[in-house]
Amino acid sequence: MIWGSEIPFRNQYFTGREDALQRLHTQLISHNTAVIRQPPEALYGLGGVGKTEIAAEYAHRYSGEYDVVWWIRADQEDSIRSALIGLGRRLGLRDFNPEDRDYSSRVVLDALQSGEPYEAWLLIFDNVTRPGIVSRYIPQGRGHVIVTSRISEWRQELRTDGIEVKEFDLAETVRFLRRRVPQLSYHAGRTSSLPVPGAEPLSGEEDARREATAQQLARTLGNLPIAAEHAAAYLTETGQPTQEYISDFNRNAHELLSQPADMYSAEIVSTTWSLSRATLTPEARALFQVLAFISAEPISEDVLVRPTVAADLSGALAKVLGSRAELRRAGRELARFSLAKVHGLRNVIQLHNVVQAVTRGRIEREDPSTAAMLRDIVHSLLAAADPGEPEKEQNDPLYERTIHHVVPSGALETSNPLVRHLIIDQVRRLHLRGGNEESLSLGEQAMRIWTEQFGSDDILSLALAVQVGIAQRACGRVDEAYALNSRTMQALRALGEDDETYLACAMSHGQDLRLLGRYDEALANDLDLLPAYEQMFGPGTFRPLMVNNNIAIDLRCVGKFPEALIRDQETYAACEQNFGYADRRTLSSKFGIARDLRRLGRYEEGLVLSRELAEIVEARAERWQLFRLSVYEELGQALRRTGYYVEACDLAEDTYRRYQSFAGDEHRETLVAATNLINHRRVTDSLAGAQKLGEQTVALWEKAAGHGHPNTLAARANLAVVLRRRGAISSAADVNETALTGFRQLFSYDHPSTLVVMSNLASDRAAAGDTQTAREFGEQAFAASQRLLGDQHPITLGIGTNLSLDLRATGDEDHARVLHASMLKGYKALLTDEHPHTRRAAEHGRIDLDLEPMSP
Repeated sequence: MIWGSEIPFRNQYFTGREDALQRLHTQLISHNTAVIRQPPEALYGLGGVGKTEIAAEYAHRYSGEYDVVWWIRADQEDSIRSALIGLGRRLGLRDFNPEDRDYSSRVVLDALQSGEPYEAWLLIFDNVTRPGIVSRYIPQGRGHVIVTSRISEWRQELRTDGIEVKEFDLAETVRFLRRRVPQLSYHAGRTSSLPVPGAEPLSGEEDARREATAQQLARTLGNLPIAAEHAAAYLTETGQPTQEYISDFNRNAHELLSQPADMYSAEIVSTTWSLSRATLTPEARALFQVLAFISAEPISEDVLVRPTVAADLSGALAKVLGSRAELRRAGRELARFSLAKVHGLRNVIQLHNVVQAVTRGRIEREDPSTAAMLRDIVHSLLAAADPGEPEKEQNDPLYERTIHHVVPSGALETSNPLVRHLIIDQVRRLHLRGGNEESLSLGEQAMRIWTEQFGSDDILSLALAVQVGIAQRACGRVDEAYALNSRTMQALRALGEDDETYLACAMSHGQDLRLLGRYDEALANDLDLLPAYEQMFGPGTFRPLMVNNNIAIDLRCVGKFPEALIRDQETYAACEQNFGYADRRTLSSKFGIARDLRRLGRYEEGLVLSRELAEIVEARAERWQLFRLSVYEELGQALRRTGYYVEACDLAEDTYRRYQSFAGDEHRETLVAATNLINHRRVTDSLAGAQKLGEQTVALWEKAAGHGHPNTLAARANLAVVLRRRGAISSAADVNETALTGFRQLFSYDHPSTLVVMSNLASDRAAAGDTQTAREFGEQAFAASQRLLGDQHPITLGIGTNLSLDLRATGDEDHARVLHASMLKGYKALLTDEHPHTRRAAEHGRIDLDLEPMSP
C-alpha cells in the first residue's frame, strides 16, 4: 500500500464526528464502481472547526479500502503539483520526469484516471483556497477525492454540494475535554492526559463539579474544536486551573490562543482566521472588523446599515454601512470563506465567538486607534437603532435587535449620550415586559460603571437609577428600591420638581410606599403627581394614565373601592382608544377593573372580565412571567368568590407552583398567591394543608415585609379562620387579636380588612362560648360595614349573618330572625341560591370571611 508521508498521525483523542464520517463514506462509495467521473466530496466550514481532522481520521479508518492514500496541501498551486510529483515517484510511472513539473503532474493524473497501476486510491486536497485551480488537478477515475476548505460554494466547480462541518455539540466538547485534561478527567488521581486503565472512579459530587466546569469551558470556547484542542493541551502542559484559563480567555482570547501548546495541529490558533488582504475585498474586511466589535450573537442587517452613521465615515466602511446592497455583498463574501454565517431568512449575520474574540484582540494589540474607532462606530450603530418609547410593544422587535450587543460591545463604558439613552430604554423595556431579572442585571451593571465614571449626580446616571429602582422592586427587593429611589429623588430635586426624570422617580417612590404598606402616603404622593404629569405630557397620554392607574390601586388599598373603579374605568377607556384592547397597558387597566368589581362584591361581573383577560393573554401567547401569573391568580380569586371552589383551587395551586418556579418562595407576588391559596384550600376542606401553608406564609411575610405589614396581617387573618375550623379556638382568637390590633394601627378609619377581622374574631368568641362579646364585635362591625360598603355587599351580608346567630344566642330572637331573613334575601339576590355562602346562611351556619392581600 502507498501511504503518503504528509498524512497527519492519527489523533488518539479524536472525538465525535461519527455522522460526518459516515455520511462522507456513504457518499464516496454510493456511486456505481463503473462510473469514471466519480465526484469528489468537499468538507467545508469555519477555520478550526475540524475539517482536516475528519479527513485524516477518514484516511486512517478506511485505509483498508484503498491501495493508495495521498495527502495534498492545496493552499497553493505549486504545493499541489509538488504533491502529485511525489506521488508519481512512489507509483513508479514510466515517462515520468520530475524536472518537467507540468508534464509529470499530468502523467500522474492520467495514471490515476486510467486505474493503472491502482484503481482504489484516495486523494485528500487539504485547505483549498481556490476551487477553480484545484479542480484542474482532480482526476476523474474510480478512486475517491476529499477536499477540505473554508469556501462553501462547490457545486459549480466540483458538481457537489459538499458537507458543512460545524462545531462540536456541547456533549462532544465536554467529552473531548474530560478525556484530555487531567483536572477534568473522569477518573480520580489522574496526572497525565493518557488513559489510566483501572483508575479510581470519582465521587458523584466531584464528577458533577468537573462536568459543570467542562461545560462552562466548552461554552466559553463556543464548542470550536481547535479552541478546545488548545485549551486541553495548554491546561495539561501548564496545570493552570480551568477557571483561570476561562478568565484569561475572556480577558484576551487573542493573547491566550497565541501561546504555543502541544497540539495535534501545529499551527498557532490565533492565526487560524487571518486571511491575506488579497483574499477579501476592502468592504468584506471592513465588515469583518466591525462585526468583531459587536458580539457573537446574530446582528440584524437593519442595525448595520445606517446611512446617518456612514455619512461620517469614508472608504470601505462608509460603503458597507451605508448601503444594504454593499453590506449583503460583503456578508456573502465572508460566508463564502466560512468567516461568518449569513441567515438570509432572518436577515442577520454572525461571527463565531472565538473568531470574534481573537480578531478583536488582534486589532486591539496591533492597532489600538483602529480598535477605538471601530468600537465608536459600533456604539453609533446601536444608538441609531434605538426606536425610543420603550413603552410601545410594537417597538419590541427593534429593541431585540440590539439588546444582546450592548454589553459585549462595551457600550456600558461609552460616554456617548445616545448610547446611554439606549441602555436606559433597554432597562425600562425589559421590566415593562416582565424581564425583571434581566432588567436589574443590566441596570445595576451599568449603574456601577456610570457612577464611577460620571458621578452619582450625573443626570443620565440618575435616570438609570430610577429604572434600576423599579426593577429592584419588581424583583422583590422593595426596601432596596425604596432606599435607592429616596436618594435619587433627593438628588433630582435640584433640577426642579417639574423635571421629567424627577417625576418618574416620584411615581416610582409612590409604588415603593404602597408595597411598604404605607397606603395613605402613596395615595397622597400620587394625587400630587397627577397635575404635574398632565401639565408636562398632556391629559390622556400614557404617563398621566399610569399615574391615574396608580391612584386607583392606592384607592383600592385604602378601601375606597367605588372611587378606584371610576379611576380604572377612565384609564381603561383612554388606553383602549389609544393603544388597542390587547395592549399590555390596556390589559393592566382592565385587570384593575376586575379587582375593583370583586372588592365591590360584584363577583359575576369581575369573573367575566377575569376570563376575558385570561383569554387575551392566551391569545397573545404571553410568557409565564409575573403579569400572566397575576392574571391567572386573579381568575382563581374570581372563581372562588363566585362559588367555583374546586376549579378555583386547582387553578390556584398551579399558579402558586408557577410563582415559586419563576420568582421563588419569598417573592412578594408568590406570597400574595400563597395567602390566597390558604383560603382556596380551606373552602375545599384541605384544612391541614391550609394550616401548614398559612403558618409558612405568615413567617415569610414577616421576613419580607415585617410583622405589621397589611399583607402579613391578612395572612394571619386567613390562618386564624383555618385554626378555628380545625378546633384550635384559642389560637385562632389570639391570631385574630394580633391582626385586629395591627389593622387598627394602620388605619385610623373604618377599613374593610378591619371589619372582616372583627367579624372573624366574633366567631372565635362565639365558638369559645363568649356570645355576648361576639355580639358586641358583630354589631360594631356590621354598622361600620353598612356605612362603608353598603347593605348589599358580601362582607356586610356575611357579618350580618353571623351577627344574627349571636343575637339569637344572647336571647334577641326577633331581631335575629329579621336580620337573618334580610341577609338571606340579600345573598340570594347578589350571589344566587346555589352559592355556598347562600346555602350556608340558609342553614343558619356561620360565614367564614377572609382577606385578599393587596398587590399592585
